[in-house]
Amino acid sequence: MITLLLMLSAVGQVAAANIRPQIGYVYPTAGKAGTTIEVQLGTYDWTTDMQILPLDPRVKIEVTGPASEPFLTPPPYWFGNKAGQAQPPLAREVPAKITLPAGLPPGEIAWRVANANGGSNTGKFVISDVNEIFEPEQREKFIELPALPAAVSGRVSRITEIDEYRFTTPSAIQLTCQLNDRLGQPFSGVLTIKDSNGQIVADGADTVGTGVTLRFVSQAGMTYTAAVRDAEFAGDRGYVYRLSIRSAPEVITTMPLVLKRGETHAVKVIGWGLTKPSQLETMSQEIAIGNDPTKTEQVVSIKSPLGSTDAKVYGGDATDLLEPVSNDVAQRSLTIPSAISASFDKIDGVSGMPVDRYRFEGKMGQLIRIIAEVDRFQSTVDPALVILNADGKELLRNDDLPGSNDALLDFKVATDGIYELVVGDVSGNEPSIASVYRLTVADVETLFDFDLTLPEKLDIPLAGKADLVVKVDRRGTWKAPVTLKLEGLPEGVVPSEVMAPAVANTIPADKPALNITLNVAETAPATAGYVTVVATATVGDKTIEKRSSPVLVTSIIKTRVKVKSTVQDGGRIVNRGTTYPADVIVERLDGYEGPVTLQMAATQQRQRRGIRGGSLTVPAGVEQVQYPIFMPEWLETSLTARMNVIGVTPVADGKGNIRQVTGIMDGFIVMSLEGALLKITHEPLEYVASPGGSIDIPLKVSRTVKLPTSADVLLMGSGEKNAPLTADGLHLAPSEDQCTLKVKIAPDAKLGVHHAVIRATALQDGKWPAISETTVGIYVEEAPK
Repeated sequence: MITLLLMLSAVGQVAAANIRPQIGYVYPTAGKAGTTIEVQLGTYDWTTDMQILPLDPRVKIEVTGPASEPFLTPPPYWFGNKAGQAQPPLAREVPAKITLPAGLPPGEIAWRVANANGGSNTGKFVISDVNEIFEPEQREKFIELPALPAAVSGRVSRITEIDEYRFTTPSAIQLTCQLNDRLGQPFSGVLTIKDSNGQIVADGADTVGTGVTLRFVSQAGMTYTAAVRDAEFAGDRGYVYRLSIRSAPEVITTMPLVLKRGETHAVKVIGWGLTKPSQLETMSQEIAIGNDPTKTEQVVSIKSPLGSTDAKVYGGDATDLLEPVSNDVAQRSLTIPSAISASFDKIDGVSGMPVDRYRFEGKMGQLIRIIAEVDRFQSTVDPALVILNADGKELLRNDDLPGSNDALLDFKVATDGIYELVVGDVSGNEPSIASVYRLTVADVETLFDFDLTLPEKLDIPLAGKADLVVKVDRRGTWKAPVTLKLEGLPEGVVPSEVMAPAVANTIPADKPALNITLNVAETAPATAGYVTVVATATVGDKTIEKRSSPVLVTSIIKTRVKVKSTVQDGGRIVNRGTTYPADVIVERLDGYEGPVTLQMAATQQRQRRGIRGGSLTVPAGVEQVQYPIFMPEWLETSLTARMNVIGVTPVADGKGNIRQVTGIMDGFIVMSLEGALLKITHEPLEYVASPGGSIDIPLKVSRTVKLPTSADVLLMGSGEKNAPLTADGLHLAPSEDQCTLKVKIAPDAKLGVHHAVIRATALQDGKWPAISETTVGIYVEEAPK
């Protein structure tokens, strides 16, 4: 099951808490450097005073309008067991523009947001180097793609949706089709390529969260269809994706994997279609590596007989050795220390999986660290490491490191001798020249390096404090202190008395971490910024400096409200198709006495299938209100329905700026469902009309004794500009239950089936809408001559 981008705020808790804003998606998903793109930001629990923070300061993201109402996934809906499954949050879309300076390299950029309630997760946007189009809201069955290479932004917005794109290749070329389904709410994308005869040329499904890549050689003049869907036919507005189709060669990696900085190297390039279409092959090329020690990854141009393309290469202090050519383990000795670039090329007859074997000499008491690294190189290998003694007895084994496919062993040598290292691939993939890994072997006594670990974000309340936990993982046995320095602290955020801005602090030599206490004054603004920790360690005459990834530090205002339900869970009996006024209590906190705006939270339980609530302002001094919740007529009576509501209050920060401060709900509004009070139906006839004509549709509007009131009937969308179907609304007295709606067909209406959605509305207790709808298929054809 897919892991959703869940809200970090904990709903349903008793303790009062803010609701952090969250990023859902950007649509369209990509744009070219040197342009400004109009986009919609899919937002969860944003307020009107957001701070948008791209990690690259050259990029600008600016809001250009107000947020929409929450987008509810349209029909069809799951019923039965699937109806109760967790779903993505409900997005409000905010119009914005993204300005991308010239010179940005292709790839993903990251951004976050913050407000007075905290910092968000990380959003993504793609910098493209090809023509970008996007799937229109209203589209034909197929969307025609322009000349290749091209990319399209789309979304699987509803259950059972399949998006189809057509393209034609004038000549026989290698094509690489890539589906990125991790740009918004993650889903398990399926990509299928068919030719004009309906034959499947290539297909694949994303089962591990890495997208789908398909490769094939096209036929000259053939038209192909690329179909995108979710593996389980689910859908959501946040299921955005980018499908790219290009014919350039595709570089997988280079060998050696790590090259010495500041030098030119003759390398073996591994990729698809380098000299022959759609073949995984190698070619030789010289490439130059820059000398910047802070850039471990660099992008270089690769020129092949079938065209030029870019490749990512990795710089280091030295160039890796290449794996010995011989498969005889006696010829595959490792020196300590060493770093080897290797690949799997065969299946071991005993284990039935790809295996490489090496030998090394160990001295008693020596601690040897062995690492098989794959993640950095985007390799499909999943390595496992095994140490054997001279008699073939297994001494030690290890597989993945936590949160990684890389494998690590620390081997304490018990006796002098020759030992065998077995490196296996447990991924289940067939071995190939692209099954690469980097093997490093070192004496731990000689290692001098470290890694930094910090949280992605830290929220600190005004007039409060919080600890920034800095962890250091020393590689080796050295026990020197690590000096820390903070850069980029937001206004009003100050370390405690043991550390002032830009003044060093230290992780002691015998400690793995340090808590840096950050204080925010009561007079500070509620603001956010990226903080970088610069760590320095010195052993002998060698000094290492590391810079952390940016930490989003946000000064927040504590919540001023908590919303409570007045009725125990399940105590409300609600009719389908009606608006239920749920009684809720508004509890103001910390002396706040002003207004509170109640609104439907982004994260709900069982909120799919159209359950919705609006925005309601509770005036100062009012502690209990009725929050209206509409329950669609198609809901099942076998399931309870739940609504989560948040409160929003205007509160001044330390600089007098009015900020929007959110608060959670204690529990949920839980409702048990009964049958509908109102039902509109039509005769199941064949309705045929011509452009410029009209047709009468007989309707029946049934109401129970609990709804003894008049009803209004109207055609949905009738008042919209260029609507193909229009009709004048009807009013039925309480005693009337039948009527005829005259539907007019526009003279320019397209031929084919049009779906007329007809709605009946009656007011329960004179103010709460009860709604029922019926859909009538009208076939529009040319008038007989």
